[in-house]
Amino acid sequence: MNIMGFFIILLIILSIFGPLILTAFNLINLFKKKKIKEDAIDILTFVFGILLSTILYKLMDFKDYTEPINKGIDVVVHAPIASWSMPTVIGILMIGVISYILIKVRKIELPPLIIVCSMSGIMICSIFMLVFIVQIIENLFTGLMIIYLIIFPINYILCSIRAIIETMNYYKKKEKTLKEYNNKFLNKCNKILNNISTWPILAIIFTIPLSIILICILVLFGQRPDEAIQAFLETSDWTLSQKISPPPIEYDAHYLCTVSLRGHKELVKPNRIGIRHGKKIVVNRQLCIANAFEQLIEEKTPRLHHFIRYIYDKYGYPLSKHINTPLKADITYIIMKPLEWIFLVILYLFDKSPENRIAIQYTGKKCKTIKKIL
Repeated sequence: MNIMGFFIILLIILSIFGPLILTAFNLINLFKKKKIKEDAIDILTFVFGILLSTILYKLMDFKDYTEPINKGIDVVVHAPIASWSMPTVIGILMIGVISYILIKVRKIELPPLIIVCSMSGIMICSIFMLVFIVQIIENLFTGLMIIYLIIFPINYILCSIRAIIETMNYYKKKEKTLKEYNNKFLNKCNKILNNISTWPILAIIFTIPLSIILICILVLFGQRPDEAIQAFLETSDWTLSQKISPPPIEYDAHYLCTVSLRGHKELVKPNRIGIRHGKKIVVNRQLCIANAFEQLIEEKTPRLHHFIRYIYDKYGYPLSKHINTPLKADITYIIMKPLEWIFLVILYLFDKSPENRIAIQYTGKKCKTIKKIL
């Protein structure tokens, strides 16, 4: 095994077991007095967790409820969060991460007001994470990647509970002389803020003004005041979803040209929706050319067409069953390219309107030169 192969395998192992190991450490550190590499675990949890969650969400290529799912290609469910709500999601996540970093600082003694506001930021983010977990539960076991989407939210909540408890214990140990103000109101506020036991209650109260400030900022970026709620409601297929998506589109998996459409869109270039046997399917130019060629052969030489169809059904269809990943579909598309060019040359040599024939494939339309739509 070469070095590159070793690192790829190591990366796969870390991606699968790393989040689970970090979750176990965070759970242990929450209850254990003597923490296990707390700072290192925190850094790995946030860096690795955010990075992995972002990559997984991107790889799953979720679609909003407004778009139909393509069977056999897309994830079997729609996006758990509306894409137009992502600025709000990012804003809440940033508040949560920055707040967590602030209360974990030990070298600089922060004013009580900053600590309470940081605790409020953590609470806002933790509530959002909890709602996200509830949203995912509906389809938690649909796929391994969906299960892994809730690992970082769980870890954030575990780390946040520990960080708040540790912060309160840390400041309780430090005796501090209260500063006296001439104003009685300021003295009262100062006394309340320096009473560490009141911090959780104050943090809950402060979530309201902090949320209002965050909403005002996000509104300037085109977000709605209730975007954090609508992010979960304007979805389909999930626990909190209130929308209904269009019916799914099928990818006919019987033929090599059709199954190749399961490849990456940038390569196979699906260009429109077609109709096959009364059902919607996705088509690209390669598929249309192949079907147009078959029609031409059937018109000109029915016996040859019958023989080609017999051979293809006998060997091509069983082969298409094994094309079950985007990479295999990409390879099939590339392999079919020379045949596509041959089909196109034959169409241009023997058909009066080759592009017209190609254009009407899987549209349900007929023209003078075509006797049958397959």
